Amino acid sequence: MKILKTLGVTWLGFSLVAGLFIYDALALGPVEQTDQPYAYQVISQSSDIKLDPGAPGWLIATIRNIGQADWEVAQLRLDATYFEGTPGRISQFATSEWENGHLIKPATDQTVIKPLERVTFKIPVQAGSDLATFKESFRPVINNHYAEGETISYLIRVGDDIAMQSADENGKKIRISLDKQQLWAIENHVVVMSMPISSGKAGYGTPTGQYTIYNHIPKAYSAKYQLFMDNWMALAGPDSKKLKGYGIHKLPSWKVNSAKYKGMDGQYIGDRYYENGWIYEDAKHLGTKMSHGCMRVGVEEAPLLYDWAENGTVVSVS
Repeated sequence: MKILKTLGVTWLGFSLVAGLFIYDALALGPVEQTDQPYAYQVISQSSDIKLDPGAPGWLIATIRNIGQADWEVAQLRLDATYFEGTPGRISQFATSEWENGHLIKPATDQTVIKPLERVTFKIPVQAGSDLATFKESFRPVINNHYAEGETISYLIRVGDDIAMQSADENGKKIRISLDKQQLWAIENHVVVMSMPISSGKAGYGTPTGQYTIYNHIPKAYSAKYQLFMDNWMALAGPDSKKLKGYGIHKLPSWKVNSAKYKGMDGQYIGDRYYENGWIYEDAKHLGTKMSHGCMRVGVEEAPLLYDWAENGTVVSVS
C-alpha cells in the first residue's frame, strides 16, 4: 500500500525521476480463474508520479485475464473511474490519445487476450495547472462490459507547493473556486474528485466563506424557481445555522411526459440528460455562472459527492 502525506509530513511512493519509471511487480499468489465472463487480476503497475504543472507523464499497468471469455483487443479499453470505482469519468489528466477523455487502448499487437494471458496498458497523462495530489483510477472494459477486479489506482502529484491541501486538516473537505468554476473533494490531503460547477450568475452571486454541510435531501424543490434539485446539500455558516437558500446539488430538473422520451432513459438529449421521467438542465452550463446562487454539479458526479460528503464536511468557497 502506498502512503501519502503532504506539507511537512513524509511522502512515499514516487519514482518518476527524469522520465524514468521504476516498475514494481506486485507480489502474486496462485492464479485463480473466476467463473465470471469478464474478470482481471492486476499483475503490476508503475509507481505514483510527480509532475510539473502542464507536464506530460506516463502510467503503466499490466493485467491478466482471469475470466472465462476471450478479450478481443479491438473491444478492450481501460476506463477512468471515480474514486470508488464508478466508471465513465472524464479525466483531467486525459491527452489526445484517450477516447472521449476517459478510455485508453492497450499497448499490444495481439488481437485476442485469452484466459490467463496478460496485457499491458501504457497511459499517457498531462498535468493541469492546479497544484495538488490527485487520485487517478481505472478499470478495464471489454465489449462494453466492465470487468470484475481490483480498481487500478495511482496518486499523481502536480507541483511542489500543493496549494490545494492544508497541513492541519485531515478527513474530508470540499474546496470551491468561483473564478475557476471548479469543485475539489479532498480526503486526507488527496483530491479524490474534481468537477466543474455552475455558481450564481450576475445578480445572484454565490457567497464566499467557510461553511459545513448542513443536511442531505434526495430531491429538494424550489417553489421560487419551480425546479427540483436532486442530491441537495444545504450549507451552514460558522454558527452552524443553515445558510438559507444556498447549497450544492445536481443540475436542476423538471418532470416531463415520459412517453415523449421512450427508450431514452439514461441518455443525453443534446446537452440535457433524461432519466425516468425527469429532464436535467444543460450540462454545457457547467463551468459558467448560471445558477440562482447555489453550486450545481453534473448528473454523474452529484450522487457520488452526495454520498461522500457527510453532514459537517467543511466547504470552503472562494
